Amino acid sequence: LGSGLDTARSDYVARVSFQPDRTYTFTTRYRFDESTFAVRRFEAESRANYDRWMVSLLYGNYAAQPQLGFLTKREGILTTTSFKITTNWMASAGIRYDLDAHQVDQTVFGVGYIDDCFILALNYITSYAYSGNPTTDHRVMLQMSLRTLGTTAVSQTVGNSGGL
Repeated sequence: LGSGLDTARSDYVARVSFQPDRTYTFTTRYRFDESTFAVRRFEAESRANYDRWMVSLLYGNYAAQPQLGFLTKREGILTTTSFKITTNWMASAGIRYDLDAHQVDQTVFGVGYIDDCFILALNYITSYAYSGNPTTDHRVMLQMSLRTLGTTAVSQTVGNSGGL
């Protein structure tokens, strides 16, 4: 919604990536307004792969998207890590920090199976809302992806608390 995909012209997207060796990757992603070329979305990511470990740090700046329920600009940092338990099994964790609220607004812990064609992941996600009535939302999400066909996910709330 609001990207222009429903019209003859959509927003423009671009990505620049630099990988100096097998360990490090630096990537930036952009979304530009189709008529004004204003930056609607910007991401800068650094990623490192060390044997069985992967760590990444992503900065994101996103314009308001009222059609999707995001009434104001969003800006934050997401850090993630994963560890290959075996060739096909991995454990992962992540934490997202909201730069506007100066607070952690999401944590994720998960396990997953990955092969050349298929991904199956189970994640436990905790989201924190600070404005209005502060709440904490706990979810379990099951994700299945067929690499050339697409991804689907289902999630279930496992408990809400009215205060942080």
